[in-house]
Amino acid sequence: MKYIIVTQTFPPRTGGMQTVMETISKKLATFRDTHVFPDHFLKKNFNISNSNFHIHNNFTPKLLRHLVKKKLVNQIYEDNDIVICDSWKSINAVPDKVKKIIVFAHGQEYLATKKNNLIKKALDKTSHIICSSNYTLDLIDNLNITNIKTSVIPPTYSLKETNENNIYKKLTKKVSILSITRLEERKGIIPVLKSLGYLHKKKLIKPFIWKICGEGKQESEIKKYIDSLGLSKHVRLLGRVSDENKNQLLKKSDLFVMPSYKVGNSIEGFGIAYIEAASYGIPSISGVEGGISDAVFDLKTGWCVNPLNSNQLLDTIKEAVNNKNKREKFGLEAKKQFLKKFLGEKVFRKFMNTINS
Repeated sequence: MKYIIVTQTFPPRTGGMQTVMETISKKLATFRDTHVFPDHFLKKNFNISNSNFHIHNNFTPKLLRHLVKKKLVNQIYEDNDIVICDSWKSINAVPDKVKKIIVFAHGQEYLATKKNNLIKKALDKTSHIICSSNYTLDLIDNLNITNIKTSVIPPTYSLKETNENNIYKKLTKKVSILSITRLEERKGIIPVLKSLGYLHKKKLIKPFIWKICGEGKQESEIKKYIDSLGLSKHVRLLGRVSDENKNQLLKKSDLFVMPSYKVGNSIEGFGIAYIEAASYGIPSISGVEGGISDAVFDLKTGWCVNPLNSNQLLDTIKEAVNNKNKREKFGLEAKKQFLKKFLGEKVFRKFMNTINS
């Protein structure tokens, strides 16, 4: 038996599902031969020395890519192999003769209802759907697909236990706020800027420094708001940061902020970034839509708020920044929940039990 990964999302491209597929592939390769069929070119020695890890590049144009990929998979497939797809779209590149297909379901890919027939046709071939959150599971259930097993496993396969050192937080008088996200509308950065600008101007908030890591199409708009709200000394745009720098920033942070909300068919299917913060004992201010409630537990590991409700957001940010005791209480619980439910080795064990059952 071997594992065959058919995916449209994979590094060096960045994103939550890219990280999931990379981690899953590398972990599977420690057990058996694992063959990865990506949508873009990867060097044969892609960041791994395991001889069980095999890459099958595909150089064809996008319109024909799934057909060529299907042919390549067909050449190596044997009856007892397990095929794993990053989404329902990748199932189109799987030969009809495959007996066991596991597919990940993240969330927003099921919001375009006009594609329901295509989605149902693809999912009819699968053996098991692994959902990132209960919200995603509800979306799958709404499709009324029968005779297919489903599970909810949080996509935190890459996260390890950290040895957080609170000495960093004791050395600064300013509350350290952190965001690690793509700079786009649904991440809620601009509503937070407006709230912080008001609270700072009215002197209703303790001294703070907010570091925003990431790139995206909203970057220039965010810069304008920072200047116009008089926050240039309090908010820093750091751009894309390395994993090492990200970890250092998390160690020194008191509060994670990313109050995401739905924009069109774009929504947070889970929110791995909140769990990364939780692994360092950091509480979050999150949104309330999509799969976020599986990642942040309101008034337990953070604050879940509608960022478009300006009064609610103002009150939440004010309390989160000014109330150190509550931040620390929520942070301790966030760390506890991380170790209990989201630790990478635990969710991967659940994944293995699921695909091998």
